[in-house]
Amino acid sequence: MLRIAICDDDKRLLEVLEREVRSWAKERQEICSVELFITAEAFLFAWEEKKDMDVLLLDIEMPGMDGMELARLLRGKGDRTEIIFVTGIPDYAPEGYDLEAVSYLVKPVKRERLCAALDRAREKAGRRNAILAPVCAGELERIYVSDICFLEGAGHETILRKRDGANIVCKARLQELEQELQEKSEAFFKPHRSYLISLDHVERITKKEIQMEGGILIPIARGKWESLNRAYVLYFRNQCAAL
Repeated sequence: MLRIAICDDDKRLLEVLEREVRSWAKERQEICSVELFITAEAFLFAWEEKKDMDVLLLDIEMPGMDGMELARLLRGKGDRTEIIFVTGIPDYAPEGYDLEAVSYLVKPVKRERLCAALDRAREKAGRRNAILAPVCAGELERIYVSDICFLEGAGHETILRKRDGANIVCKARLQELEQELQEKSEAFFKPHRSYLISLDHVERITKKEIQMEGGILIPIARGKWESLNRAYVLYFRNQCAAL
């Protein structure tokens, strides 16, 4: 899930940007949460608690702490949230890019420029949450965690199934990839010694098997059904709470 925050003291613009962001996410088939903040201080309070934002659409001129001050503070703390400045004053652009902003959008924001900025921000954020999977002849392939549907162990190799239906044969044991993925995301669960699934891509759970996106059926090992259901319900509730 891509976590997006919008911070602007104009409530009307907040609502407009939220609609545009959700429309962009729907068009891109991107699962995302959108949180709204009316002040930089409100955003900072939430960030200090969770530090889990991927993208921040940030106004510059706001009462109290302004957007540039907030951005400098975040960067000073080592935060790598992808920042898109949204403002009515173009003079701040050079400073905004000094803070490694993805883009600098001048109000009124054109939809095509906003979508392009969100595309870039998503790509940059995705690079931070990816694995380098060893494939044939010692090559490595970068795979975004959100694209992984499930993994199947096959001896010394692992078959990685992506949400677009593509299969990648990894020259690594399932246990090796399992450890790396569970460190990067709470979405992964092991219902069987030969499988690791992403709860993001589960369509249905029965007593004996899991139906993944695309109709693939994954077996559930004896004694795993209850813990799988608990994990899935908890994960689903957490995702809904973030929406």
